[in-house]
Amino acid sequence: MIRETIQEFLKKNGIPQDAGFLIAVSGGADSITLLHAFKYLNLKIAALHCNFNLRGKESNMDEQFVKRFCDTYGIALNVKHFDTQSYAREKGISIEMAARELRYAWFREMKQKKRMDYIVTGHQADDVAETLFINLCRGTGIKGVSGIKAINGDILRPLLPCSRQEILLYLEQHQLGYRNDSSNDSLDFMRNIIRHKILPVCKEINPSFLRTVRDNCQAFRETEKLYLYGIAQLRKEIVEHTADEVLIHIARTMNSPAPYTLLFELLHPYGFNKHQVSDILHSHLASPGKMFQSKNYMLTRGRTYWRIFKPAEQPELPLCITEPGTYQVGQQSIRIELMPRTALSTIPTDPHIACLDAGKIKFPLYIRHWEKGDLFCPLGMHQLKKKLSDFFNDRKFTAKQKEECLLLLSENKIAWVMGHRPDDRFKITSFTETILQITLSP
Repeated sequence: MIRETIQEFLKKNGIPQDAGFLIAVSGGADSITLLHAFKYLNLKIAALHCNFNLRGKESNMDEQFVKRFCDTYGIALNVKHFDTQSYAREKGISIEMAARELRYAWFREMKQKKRMDYIVTGHQADDVAETLFINLCRGTGIKGVSGIKAINGDILRPLLPCSRQEILLYLEQHQLGYRNDSSNDSLDFMRNIIRHKILPVCKEINPSFLRTVRDNCQAFRETEKLYLYGIAQLRKEIVEHTADEVLIHIARTMNSPAPYTLLFELLHPYGFNKHQVSDILHSHLASPGKMFQSKNYMLTRGRTYWRIFKPAEQPELPLCITEPGTYQVGQQSIRIELMPRTALSTIPTDPHIACLDAGKIKFPLYIRHWEKGDLFCPLGMHQLKKKLSDFFNDRKFTAKQKEECLLLLSENKIAWVMGHRPDDRFKITSFTETILQITLSP
């Protein structure tokens, strides 16, 4: 039955009989069954065993068992030892996640080295049911109820139709031993509680429970495809892109059939979690300017759009400038030079060049980012003060532009909103004798 299931799986999915298969073997019932069945189907195989060094002598005994088994059946074996606990601490992840990352990274390394085609694991029907319950307990979207995929890229799981009982029967019929991980009996782990307490009750209520789970997961996978198709269609209507921002149309999102679900799918790739998505959704009635931040991205609520951008690496500011010269602020170069008024026939119109009356400037100068409450007198307003925030709003600055905007100050007065507008109080007049020219270069 097991071998027939594998043959049917390979045929159904168009996997050639002459392909190369790397079999992941822990020494447990599932992986021993998998390895034995592949061996007797005369397929090109090699075995991979991971020793995660988590259970002391027991881990080493698992390794020795797998070595003896492979020697007995003439199967090529590769073994890898991992310092799983150190890796988990270094990455700040769980032991289970660390073992998974280490395992699959090595599997792919060996696949390339051995020039094989597929990695095969022994997941079976009970694993599907257990994983489904785990996802439901932790909280999940539709992806979490669609089960374990039989094929995920180069990873094959041909035993998914088989129950643990069928696997144990195969081992008994072929008089095969296997290793039992003692941690599988501990009720300290969620999976084991589900395995020993919940699944037996479900099977008692419905003797065909595993088949029912498998059929439901298949239906959910089909539903997921429709779901992702719908998201893709709505994304075309709602999301726009500029050179450095992603724009999500607020009104169209709110008018969609499921605003929260849609917004979660759009924002999750940028690192925003479900609680942040809920807060962002409720910000659609807030005043423009409200901001949210994930690990690597910033989102701000604009008038029409939620705007997502990756903040630039911020230079260490304020920068003190004691004399003319060339200075570096992040990726930008700032050249400051003094010149007689007669050296300048016309005042440059380039917004990246400011020409100020040096007689009104006093060193040291400072460069910093804007702060709430900043005021300046925009050139042409005859020294009438204006809130810098209002200046930004009038010019429709995005949150990214505001964040990256630099100010040049003299005696705590804004002399130049760099790259945008000088201050009227420092403008050149007929009485100017010396000019301070500042050039901003990307």
